Amino acid sequence: VISVACLCAIIGVWSLTTSGREYDATIGRGATMAVANKGCMAPLRTSIQRPHLGQRYQGLSLASKAEATTALKEPEIRIDSPLKIEAVLFDLDGTLLDFEGGSHDALNKVLEPYNSTGKAALTWEMHGTIVGRRASEWSAEILEQCGISPDVLSPEKYVEMYLAKMPEYYPSMPLMPGALNLVKNLKAAGYKVAVASSSERLSIEKKLKFHPELLEMMDIVQPGDDPEIKAGKPAPDIFLAAARKLGVKPENCLVFEDSPFGLQGAKAGNMYCAALPDGRMPIADPARFGAADFVLNSMDEFKMDYIEKI
Repeated sequence: VISVACLCAIIGVWSLTTSGREYDATIGRGATMAVANKGCMAPLRTSIQRPHLGQRYQGLSLASKAEATTALKEPEIRIDSPLKIEAVLFDLDGTLLDFEGGSHDALNKVLEPYNSTGKAALTWEMHGTIVGRRASEWSAEILEQCGISPDVLSPEKYVEMYLAKMPEYYPSMPLMPGALNLVKNLKAAGYKVAVASSSERLSIEKKLKFHPELLEMMDIVQPGDDPEIKAGKPAPDIFLAAARKLGVKPENCLVFEDSPFGLQGAKAGNMYCAALPDGRMPIADPARFGAADFVLNSMDEFKMDYIEKI
């Protein structure tokens, strides 16, 4: 006969063993740690893995990306020697500017009058599919996923209402951690720098009006609504147009991007890319950024000795 004390002990051991398995399953996959040694950046694989980012931040709205991505993972530096670079191109929303929290809230606020069923809500997973793309390309997709007929709310009207709502958020949108310092360092070292964004020029100007120091350092601003831009990201048009205006070859450019679509566009344009995944979105899974030359939590992690000026 098993005593009560013995039975409790058995249950306790079983519970600890089960918890241990669950913990191992949570952290037992792979992440990457960068090691720099005399100019050679070699990746060192470790066996640390956090919970799936999309699950960890499900439902997170206005919290800043800086808060959301704290200590998510080690940076991945995937180069063997410094890159030969002439220019650095920056996406704006989610890369230079902590934009997506306010954007997520505005996208949902506009949908609220059409949310009688309770289903017309933009999730972070859905939001992740539109980051880096032009509004004309994603608006119809979002309305369809939310079950809103074009007869009730057209894609064009949705975008119009969203763009009218967004300026309320601009004054409180901070720059991303490390953004201003990195641009200062690049300019001091003689690199050309540019904003290369899918946003319309007027929208870019409204956002950066609150960050004049950053805007003044940019050699050019390349918006997504220029007539020469035939296709938005993941096409390379925006990046190639920026390179032409800067007078540099695409292969001598480094792009900073927060979305897989931007990464695809940079690589399609034969450029290097530093990825900055947003931990609030399922697409922040490092596996979605496999082609990137760097995967960073923030621009604070980027070191100037990763590049050399041509």
